[in-house]
Order: sequence, then C-alpha cells, then structure tokens
Amino acid sequence: MSLNTRSYEELLVENEILIARSKHIGILSREQAINASASGPVLRGSGVLWDIRKADPYLIYDRYDFDVPVGEIGDCWDRFWVRMEEIKESLRILHQCFEEFVELPPGPYRTPVDWVFHPPAGREIYSRIESPRGELGYYLVSDGGANPYRFRVRGPSQINLTALKDMTVGHKVADAIAILGSIDIVMGEVDR
Repeated sequence: MSLNTRSYEELLVENEILIARSKHIGILSREQAINASASGPVLRGSGVLWDIRKADPYLIYDRYDFDVPVGEIGDCWDRFWVRMEEIKESLRILHQCFEEFVELPPGPYRTPVDWVFHPPAGREIYSRIESPRGELGYYLVSDGGANPYRFRVRGPSQINLTALKDMTVGHKVADAIAILGSIDIVMGEVDR
C-alpha cells in the first residue's frame, strides 16, 4: 500500500494513554447494540458482524474482497480499533478499484438524468448505504407529484446516540468525553 498506515498505528494504537482511557470504558454489549439499532463501527465494535456492503451489496462492492472488522467487548477501544481497521479495508478496496480501472473509459463522466420525476402514487422505497458512521437510509412515499408525500432520513448519528445512556451509566464524568467521541456523531444530523 502506498499510504503508510504504520505511523498512525504507532501514534494511536500503541499509545498507552489512549489504551488506558478507552479500554473497558463505555461498554455497549452485543445485545444492547442490537436493541438500540446501532450500526456501523458502534455495532461492529460490540461484536456484531454486520456491514450492508456485505449483507446487501450495492454498486460494485460485491466485486471486491474486503474484511469487516469486529470488536470483542464493545468498549471505546473496540470502536476505535474497528475504525482504524476500516481505514485499511478502505485502502484495500481502493487498490482493487485501481487494478480494475487502470484508466477511466472515454466518454461522459455522468449520465444525463431527467430531474423531474413523478413516481406512481402510493409507491414507497427505502434505500440504504454503509456510511462511515453506519447505516444511512432514505425512506420515500410518493403521492404522484414531483415532491414526496413522506420523506424520512435514518441517520446513523442519531440512532447511535440513543445508546449513550447504556454506555455511560457507572462511569465518571471524564469518561463521558471518550464515550461520546467513540460514537462519532454529527450534531447537525442529530438535530434533524
């Protein structure tokens, strides 16, 4: 790999302070993660092997070989470790893409799309992807017009934040910073 991830590992993964402040802190058990509908590194950090790119492949993910890192006990350390391993797996996917598409084919870089689309009334769809924070899903119901009758977004930050109480009970106030950081939320998404 051209990007040297070893320097990041030396700086973070082998850091005694990081290990001491994250091991056995903010444990979210497998059952708690599933019950909270957690996704992404929060769910995988709790030992659940679930990645939409593997379970329900979309785009071209089924063409590539990559592993899904899974934690053991669901603490801050496991969530951090899962994210570090996912960087390596992302690089692995990119290298496979570069091997497959050594050169971009000639032609337009996008397909022209009619932006005014009227799906039949009563039509509903839920579509999802595996974003860096977890499952990002969109639910739409059509009434036959150009705008959806119903539109909802399932953002991973908001869903993963619901497990915060399970992770913080019994810990010190100082641990709350590490626990909240290990969820990796975006407040704009939570505020929706």
